[in-house]
Amino acid sequence: RAHLFHTYYDRVWNYIQKFSDWTPYEHEVIALIDGKHVPVPVNIDTVNSLFGLNIQNSDEMDKWLQEEQIRFDHEPHNSEEMALSRVGKRLYELIFHPYTIKQWAKEPSELGPEVTARIPVRNNHDARYFADPHQALPTNGYTAIFKKMYENPLITVKLDTDFFDVRPKLNCGKLYYTGPIDRYFADLGWKKLEYRSLDFERRVIKNVGHDGFYQPKGVVNHPNATDNFTRIVEYKH
Repeated sequence: RAHLFHTYYDRVWNYIQKFSDWTPYEHEVIALIDGKHVPVPVNIDTVNSLFGLNIQNSDEMDKWLQEEQIRFDHEPHNSEEMALSRVGKRLYELIFHPYTIKQWAKEPSELGPEVTARIPVRNNHDARYFADPHQALPTNGYTAIFKKMYENPLITVKLDTDFFDVRPKLNCGKLYYTGPIDRYFADLGWKKLEYRSLDFERRVIKNVGHDGFYQPKGVVNHPNATDNFTRIVEYKH
């Protein structure tokens, strides 16, 4: 559920219709912070709930953010400075700091500014994770999409094949490589990149309550430093 298809571009949306039926779905994520479920990305309702405020509109939210934001005499050098410049110290300590450490096993100050720059901060009540006009899930799953794509006689699929073994034989107008980027440039002598993997743990919990759900949304993030996991996904939402 967390990996929905989303795009701003009509031409992309129209093209992908050839390969699947689509079920409309707008992804919403909440976080459990100080015992409260609040929207993520941060929006007006997040701030009101966490700090007991009554912000009503975008102008008031912009004013609050401006008062919270920490300004530097330079462009942010790392993810800590980027987050502080966007949301201030309080939201940084509640959400950005602990969650980044759990995701990357590094302090935000050790990561480039683009890591926290990519996370939206909203000045309205929009609780969607993405703002794209086209958002949906493939009705029959992503595997069915690629099966249909591969039916094209112009596409050849090679399994159990190392790209670098066949690379000299390829004669392509455009080449799209989706493997480890450091291996692609290994012949330049650049050092190997660090990689961070995820562990997935499946649990079946029965008798969860009168509404039949374990949690209020399909995805609940746990940014706090005490839980040894980042999120819980309940797929039946």
